[in-house]
Amino acid sequence: MAYVRVGDYKNQQQTALKLYKLKPKNPYYFWAVMSHVMQAYKSSDPNGKKISLLLAERMITLFVKDGKIDAEAEVLTYLHILEIQNKYAEALGVLDSSLAEKVVHQPQNFLALKRATYLSRLSQWENAAAVCKELITTEPDNWQHYVEYIRVMMELKLSGSGESDPLVEAAAFLKNHKQNKALENSRAPILGLLQLALVLHEKGMDERTLELCGDFVEILQEYIRGYGDKLCCYGDIINFLPLVPKDRISDFLNYTKGLAQLNEDGIPINVETVYRNLSWMQLRRALGEQENISVGEHVQFSDTLVKLYKQTLHLSSHMADTDIRPGDTYLILAAQSYLKAVAKCGMTTNDVNPRQLIIKVATVLEHGIEISKANFQLKLLLIKAYNMIGATEASHNVYEKCDLKHIQLDTLGHVLALQSLDCGSYGITTDIISSTLKFFMANYKDTTDPLISSYKYGSLTSIPEFVDFRERLNNSLHFAILTAEQMLMDLTTDVSSHNQFMETVHQLDIDPAADKTVWDELCDNRDLRVMNTWEPLSRCLQESDIKASAEADIALLKLRNITLRMVSAASRLGQSKENNDQASANKENSGCINGEANVTSDAHLLVELTKRLEQEYEECSRYKNNRHPELPLQGPDPSRIYLYTSRSYVPALVKHAKVLQEVHSCTQGSLGIDSCAVEIIKEAREEVEDLISLHLQDVTSLETTTPRIYPGVNPPAFAHIHHLSQTLGLVTILLGCCFVILKPIKTAISKKNKKRKESVTMPEVVLHYTSYITSLASELQKFEKAISDKNSEVKSAAEENHQKGYSALDVANHLTSNEDAKPICEKIEQSYVKSLERLCSSINDKLKYVSSLKL
Repeated sequence: MAYVRVGDYKNQQQTALKLYKLKPKNPYYFWAVMSHVMQAYKSSDPNGKKISLLLAERMITLFVKDGKIDAEAEVLTYLHILEIQNKYAEALGVLDSSLAEKVVHQPQNFLALKRATYLSRLSQWENAAAVCKELITTEPDNWQHYVEYIRVMMELKLSGSGESDPLVEAAAFLKNHKQNKALENSRAPILGLLQLALVLHEKGMDERTLELCGDFVEILQEYIRGYGDKLCCYGDIINFLPLVPKDRISDFLNYTKGLAQLNEDGIPINVETVYRNLSWMQLRRALGEQENISVGEHVQFSDTLVKLYKQTLHLSSHMADTDIRPGDTYLILAAQSYLKAVAKCGMTTNDVNPRQLIIKVATVLEHGIEISKANFQLKLLLIKAYNMIGATEASHNVYEKCDLKHIQLDTLGHVLALQSLDCGSYGITTDIISSTLKFFMANYKDTTDPLISSYKYGSLTSIPEFVDFRERLNNSLHFAILTAEQMLMDLTTDVSSHNQFMETVHQLDIDPAADKTVWDELCDNRDLRVMNTWEPLSRCLQESDIKASAEADIALLKLRNITLRMVSAASRLGQSKENNDQASANKENSGCINGEANVTSDAHLLVELTKRLEQEYEECSRYKNNRHPELPLQGPDPSRIYLYTSRSYVPALVKHAKVLQEVHSCTQGSLGIDSCAVEIIKEAREEVEDLISLHLQDVTSLETTTPRIYPGVNPPAFAHIHHLSQTLGLVTILLGCCFVILKPIKTAISKKNKKRKESVTMPEVVLHYTSYITSLASELQKFEKAISDKNSEVKSAAEENHQKGYSALDVANHLTSNEDAKPICEKIEQSYVKSLERLCSSINDKLKYVSSLKL
């Protein structure tokens, strides 16, 4: 078990065999077998993999011949090994043998499902279909049996084998099953015919739908008539909706609407009617009835839904706080429609004010969460709404109510972790990243215990699953991104002196010579389909969108990782003379100092990493100055790389890295300090001054007074300010390394000239460096003042709003009043105050750092 902990499969196998020789028990023998399997699983050599699996198979075959197999786990392990090798005929032989009798603790249909799978893999379609039919008869409510049966019958049809038409046989079987009175309460038989119609459509056989299935719309209506009053209705039929002919959509929707028994005021009279009414509304959106409606119509529709939500609240008054209420879907549909209206609004929209509308959405959702505390859909929408105006402190209150734990920190952490960082909410970001990284760090230990239990209790086939799970978490893209961002925060947020930087970079232990990220194995574990949507399938989030989003995030991660390594290499050049002298005294060979590269190799490494950073930045050219793709509301937020590459943050870092290289090479080389080219210092200075000047406009553009905040304006402005703050932090670090190199030189020249009683003549590089530091301090003061003034403006406006009782608010609706919106506005304004204070503090630390670098 110690070898299991460290994943040493070879020693696992050898130790297990020694145990078996000492005490001939089957479990020990099968530990050795499974260790062979895991060696194959982890092997990158195809031949080695094949040999390991063959050895494992032969070991079990010997046991089978000797009649030593006596446990279910041993039979399942045998089947698993045959499946990995695609030996399905041999696996069928096991199912037909006496070994199958030992499988007694699995679900009733386990062996039949295995048989159907093996027969399908062997293209024995007739036999596979017979097994599937038997499964459907035995378990008529199990949907997977219908899907597999229809797939197999279609394959049989396409293969051309069989005397009769397999599709006619399948249709007859499904129709008979649907008409079976014993299955009147089963949804699956009706859905089976719809699935057959869908498969016919996918294979280009639409002309046979009427012949085989009957009228598609009538079947759909029959299903809605029977199950439209259930929560599952829409989810069951969503995949079949594209098959509804466009010329029949209106009639179909009218039929669905008529099934809901509303009272004289158009209000559902019971929970079943609520579901029928919701089914109609969901289908309207999914079938494109609301695709082209105006902004005003979206708002009117949402207002109607909010009213219905309030009028049906009494139907769920008996429910516990932890129950999700039937009418919550009204509120979710309304919020989504409101947010669509916000997205469609132009800056000059007259009939709808998006500034008021976003506050209205937040107020309605806050009210809904108070009533239905367990509905995570409402919480995710509210986080989106707050994020749209850059109020991440307010988002965090909702995020905490979601109570994300364990794997959810990976799958759902994307909703706020980086958004709070970009908005300057560093305290929140630290909390989120800290809890998330703790989960990832504990992953190896947490997955080791189940692995050991799998060996101990014979669940050997689950071992590869646990290992897969562990590797998927270890290679999580979210894990890699948060690790890099945490390091950058540690280096740039609160560092106010070069000594503090050196301590921090030493603690982070960044290896500049090696990139430890396995790029080809990074996994995008985000759950991007957790939010409900009722858009037409063509407008839903596509796999290509998810892939493009992950690729963009990886591109930015590469830039961040190289930046970290470059800063680490620079820190080695920026060590004090005493440290370098001490390292030289301990030098054991010309290549290494205490196991690390010497100063010369560090300089080469810095040059190499600077070139790499330039190359990666060039490879990101497709993101520069390009607008991010518009994704559905349920999709991820736009990748940060679009904003990051739209300004010259990376070129500024590259220029300052070259300044350090030039200063170092001149002081170390034979030509001396006077040979140092100062043009690069001028270029770096101009780059930073231009950046700061440009970002002063971002500070001005921030809209921080409710209800005058236009959705979508603040997040990019805050993000640019954050990226500038971080870039200035890295620039200051590189200048600090230059300071450590230049300080002794200036001191030596001053002492020398003082002894000779001559006027001090400093090298040109020292003069330019000194001038730049003075200028940078002045620019930072200007930038800090701009943020501080904006913060004072927010506080003043918030106080004024509070005194006036937020008189400008106009968000009252059927559910909430202007009074309900006041705490929301206060929460948003306080979020801006905290973000601006944190950004101001970070800039002030950089100002202290820069001031300490004056020669």
